[in-house]
Amino acid sequence: MADERTQRFNELYRRFAPTVFRRAAALLGGDEAAAQDITQEVFLGYFKNEGRLRGEASPFTVLYQMATYQAVDRLRYRARWHGTLRALPDDEAALDEVSQLPAAESANARVDAMHDLALLTKGEDERTLTCAVLYFVEGYTTEEVAQSLDLSRKTVGRALAAFAERANKRAERFTVKGTT
Repeated sequence: MADERTQRFNELYRRFAPTVFRRAAALLGGDEAAAQDITQEVFLGYFKNEGRLRGEASPFTVLYQMATYQAVDRLRYRARWHGTLRALPDDEAALDEVSQLPAAESANARVDAMHDLALLTKGEDERTLTCAVLYFVEGYTTEEVAQSLDLSRKTVGRALAAFAERANKRAERFTVKGTT
């Protein structure tokens, strides 16, 4: 049994470690040492908790999400407010227009947006966090987020609007404290 598990670990690591590493490095702005740490933590965490997983998602999906969450957590600890997170419109028509535009246009904007999200996402549930990362950092449209997560565009829009409202309230507190 142990040999079978070791073989499974080696196979998954061989197939997915480069992608997990690239994901973490991209989110961490190219910090390869931190990305390597996260890659190792992700695989160790996956195998430590493999028995608790429901098996609804592929190993790749779980590993990719774990890398995203751990990178966000790492950024959360070092993040400073940069003020680059843009607001979402309140009405449905304006949201339709925004849904066709990518949120981040360049790699630097993506890193800044990830720093902002790390600071502003404490306490958010996984679905909302995933929506926010895909929309604000990866530059997905709300339609693309909806397709990726198998949700309706309206559900994604509501989740992002509620997230943006909470994030703006948090941002106001940071601004008042002088950490801009």
